[in-house]
Amino acid sequence: MTTSTAAQGERRGAHLPPVVVYDNVRKLYGDFVAIDGVSVQVNKGEVMCLIGPSGSGKSTLLRCTNALEVVDGGRVLFDGVPLPTDETEARKVRRRMGMVFQNFELFPHKSALDNVAIGPVTVLGMSETEARARAMKLLEKVGLADKANNFPSGLSGGQQQRVAIARALAMEPEVMLFDEPTSALDPETIGEVLNVMKRLADEGMTMVVVTHEMAFAQRVANWVVVFDHGKVVEQGPPGQIFENPTQERTRDFLGHLGWSG
Repeated sequence: MTTSTAAQGERRGAHLPPVVVYDNVRKLYGDFVAIDGVSVQVNKGEVMCLIGPSGSGKSTLLRCTNALEVVDGGRVLFDGVPLPTDETEARKVRRRMGMVFQNFELFPHKSALDNVAIGPVTVLGMSETEARARAMKLLEKVGLADKANNFPSGLSGGQQQRVAIARALAMEPEVMLFDEPTSALDPETIGEVLNVMKRLADEGMTMVVVTHEMAFAQRVANWVVVFDHGKVVEQGPPGQIFENPTQERTRDFLGHLGWSG
């Protein structure tokens, strides 16, 4: 049985205003409905995992969270304020949300240290000396201090993803968004990335994670949302979702993964 607070009936941060609210969100691509009336909230300090089959709308919702995608219906609120549709204003919101993608997206011509330091210098106006000092601390945090001068081509996939996490943290975000951060990794390096994410969760970072790693979702999430065909099938604490799901579709999805809890 999972021992998370949420599994015992208390959702983390429930006594505080939610950090992110998805209010009847819809997203269309032509005639295709990618997200169909999703209403979910993310509380301060909790880890929300979005699970479900590929193509069910999870990553699209994540991209709507920081206005990389503009919603076609409903609204997304961040700290109680609807996301702006103006790109200049949207960029200001993105500074407050760190995002980690599937494929790292590091600058190949920059060292690990410079990849982490570049955001604070170019976006926050921090001095290069201060930014590099912050970057070094973050590389230590993700266990890569000894790789600071390596270029991405000299790093494993797991190491590159940890650099990408450090790069996102360098902006001191209020929320971290993870879009299937281990999907492009070899099995041997998945664990090192998930361990970094768990440490962030233990430190109280608010996180929204799209993942196919069910064991991680059960062990680390405070709230789990199950998607199918752009809709929320079921949501609840991991103890409910993985041990006693209420919806047949959830049971079917987990069963196809061979999930036994």
